[in-house]
Amino acid sequence: MCSHSSTGAEITDKISLHLYPFISNVFLEVISFMEKYPPKEFEQHLQDTVFQLKSEFESLKNYETKLVFPSVLKVFNTKNDSGYKPAVNIAELKKLTNKKEAAIYDYVSIIKSELSILHIAKSNPIHQLVYVFETAFLEEKNMWNSMLNNWSIGCACFVLAQQKIESSSSIS
Repeated sequence: MCSHSSTGAEITDKISLHLYPFISNVFLEVISFMEKYPPKEFEQHLQDTVFQLKSEFESLKNYETKLVFPSVLKVFNTKNDSGYKPAVNIAELKKLTNKKEAAIYDYVSIIKSELSILHIAKSNPIHQLVYVFETAFLEEKNMWNSMLNNWSIGCACFVLAQQKIESSSSIS
């Protein structure tokens, strides 16, 4: 097992078992608030953007928890198994993840701007949602992306996995 395995498991657990469920609960609070206090017509775009953010967040959450995190951890867990080296294209996983994260940040920026323009009360849970994305989400995702970048260039397990991808690509 690779020495990076415990760090990888720790950060993926922190994101998938703590951060993502916390954000999902904040979305539930926002939706509950919207049901209790339906937005006025001029606030409809804000509500639509919140639902677009939720959709993009759910897509990222599912993609990472079902594919990215298990794939990365699998690379670590096969270090001593010389007969099996997973062919994980980290660059492709990162590319799609970064695209989803960029869309999330765009939606958060739009929501933040609209909250200000519409003078939405600070008691509205949408403010908490924006805050969570701008702080906890951003911090954890920056840490994850930094670690993934470091593993991609400095971890023998990842280098071997990438070499397998490159060698199979050249054969095709």
